[in-house]
Amino acid sequence: GRDDANGGWSGSARVQLADVSRPPSPRAPAPHPSRDASLKSDDGGDDETTTSRGVRAGWGDGWADVAFASLGQAAAASGFGIVVASLAVATERRTGSEAVGTLALAVEMFARAVASLPAARRANARGRREVIAHAGCLGVLGSLVAFADFYLDSHVLYFLGLALVGVANCVAQQLRFAAAEAVAPAHRPRALSFGVAGGTLAAFIGPEVAKATRGALAEEFAACFLAMAGLYAALVVFASRIRSAGPRPREATNADGAEDAAPGGDEASSLAWPSAELARSVNARKGLAGVTCAWTAMFLVMSAAPLAMTGRREGGHSFDEAATALQLHMIAMFLPGLLGTGDVVQRFGPDAVSNAGCALYLACAGFTYAAVPERTGYGGRVPLWTFHVLLVILGLAWNLTFIAGSALMLPDGLALDAAGSRRVQGAAESATFFAVGTASAVAGATL
Repeated sequence: GRDDANGGWSGSARVQLADVSRPPSPRAPAPHPSRDASLKSDDGGDDETTTSRGVRAGWGDGWADVAFASLGQAAAASGFGIVVASLAVATERRTGSEAVGTLALAVEMFARAVASLPAARRANARGRREVIAHAGCLGVLGSLVAFADFYLDSHVLYFLGLALVGVANCVAQQLRFAAAEAVAPAHRPRALSFGVAGGTLAAFIGPEVAKATRGALAEEFAACFLAMAGLYAALVVFASRIRSAGPRPREATNADGAEDAAPGGDEASSLAWPSAELARSVNARKGLAGVTCAWTAMFLVMSAAPLAMTGRREGGHSFDEAATALQLHMIAMFLPGLLGTGDVVQRFGPDAVSNAGCALYLACAGFTYAAVPERTGYGGRVPLWTFHVLLVILGLAWNLTFIAGSALMLPDGLALDAAGSRRVQGAAESATFFAVGTASAVAGATL
């Protein structure tokens, strides 16, 4: 059942996440609606109001926000799909170094890590919707800056553009939590899973766009970055359509009518590592570890896969074949969320689902060892189907581990207020992408 001492899950259970009740403060005023409370629905009828926590009171209305969050995830993940499919190969061909090829991915990931905690603070102050929309604008700018460097050939602008794209992709990770916050507590694991499932569209869009635009301009791969700019513009549109901004603790007022600061202190303290929250909640520590391991183990293999497939030693396959393999990988990453990973988490508990994901990672490692060219007898080359199987198993492992870890970090499982939950979520993103950036930098050197 639930671990009531930690306000969350313990082991496998057939229970649902529920709100953690907290006694009101004697000085606490009556809650007042957020600025989104009086919005009307698109059909002209009255919309359900937003509670003081920014969560939709109506089940159906909240799912409209889930749909837009999922579409935003599809747009952002499509941009990231182009990054994964083409960035390492494009950089390697521009610089002549495989190590620099994966270093470009590392720059994108380190930018995510640096932006994670400031983005969480900004979400506390302004709401997730505004922060995600602004990040999408940075994604457009970064894509255009990187595109310009194909013709300026300075490399400095190229990596600067990649850093801006990394910030956009970092903040887009909040879409899954925006989806979960839009619905009633009983439906949050499913909404979180649907928010992640938007990446299923990206599995078809991202690699296909990379293949179609690779040679569209005189500079190979330059058009890929123009396409990325369009996808991040779509992220801005979808994020702007999310009607609930989510919980904004700074909206609370004190007994004298003055506006209170966000829980957790001043802005500097909100940028600090949330040691108190992590010490207080077992689920916070488990969720952080789960999400970090899910991304790091997956990206260590995925970042090097295109170079390994197109390299002369191991693969000798074409860029289009490598993009198709990554397409299968992304389908395995995101499609299970649409088919019901959230329901599985709700049925068996996050711990059991996370353990299943870890078992798949071990299976992936065993399969990789068995597929060493010297063992397979394919003339020292790794056949295409081997990459397909490896990347599909890797994607499934990521889906189970990532969604289970994310479910542990919902406010209902952490027994923390909105500000504390977002600090934990921001810390998890920061730790994740520092680890992933390191893995990306190492991956190229191991080829």
